[in-house]
Amino acid sequence: MKPMILLSIAAVAGCTAQPPRGATIAGQSAGSCIDLSQVTARRVLPPAAVLFETTHGSYRAELAGRCAERADASAIVQTESQSGHLCRDDRIRIYDPVEAKATGARAFAQCRVVGISPVSAS
Repeated sequence: MKPMILLSIAAVAGCTAQPPRGATIAGQSAGSCIDLSQVTARRVLPPAAVLFETTHGSYRAELAGRCAERADASAIVQTESQSGHLCRDDRIRIYDPVEAKATGARAFAQCRVVGISPVSAS
């Protein structure tokens, strides 16, 4: 009976483990996604990119559209992802917190992520 319990525990642990860094996620190529649970900071890079700093390095997410064009240092970056990872074709909404109080965050356009690349430290 004990071996069966150990197998059950091992099976559950395997289902809840995070994929290793650089793993393929939901059909994405290796290294093309950011684990959102490891993001420590987000910074808008106008007109069409966001820099994500993680516990493993920095990544630049290139955006289709210009939703970052008017953003400044106080802008809020909201990711739209179902998996807990930000990948190509996921959505990002960038908005001004003051304007969002009046109009709501949904009034701001979403941009699609067209690419994610690591940023080397200089």
